[in-house]
Amino acid sequence: MDIEAEIRKLKLRMDALETSGRSGTPATGRFRARRRSMHFPAQNCTPMEDVQTDITSASIDVAETKIRLRDLQANLNQDIAALNDEIGGFRRQTNDRLAKVQSQSRDEHNSIHRRLTDLTLLVERLLKRLDA
Repeated sequence: MDIEAEIRKLKLRMDALETSGRSGTPATGRFRARRRSMHFPAQNCTPMEDVQTDITSASIDVAETKIRLRDLQANLNQDIAALNDEIGGFRRQTNDRLAKVQSQSRDEHNSIHRRLTDLTLLVERLLKRLDA
């Protein structure tokens, strides 16, 4: 926030200086009076070229940051898509295995049920022989 405020102040100063440079007179009478009352030596003022350089440098940094963010977002989207593919494959594989286990369990249950039925019939026959 401080940087933004400083940039705004610099832009206002630049506008005032450009306006005064075009007309040959200061932008406002207050500007000239204020300048005289401040008594700053010219060597302490930041040259306009340095201000422009700083602004250009800040703009380049912002653009580079935007590019990095876009790259990170693209990488993140690719990673999420790959993860979704992996999850989909895991689901299919798990469903296939589950279906196989359920089928085997049903077959085993039916086999045990048939054996118990056969044993029941055998016990009934043996009981009939003993009674006879």
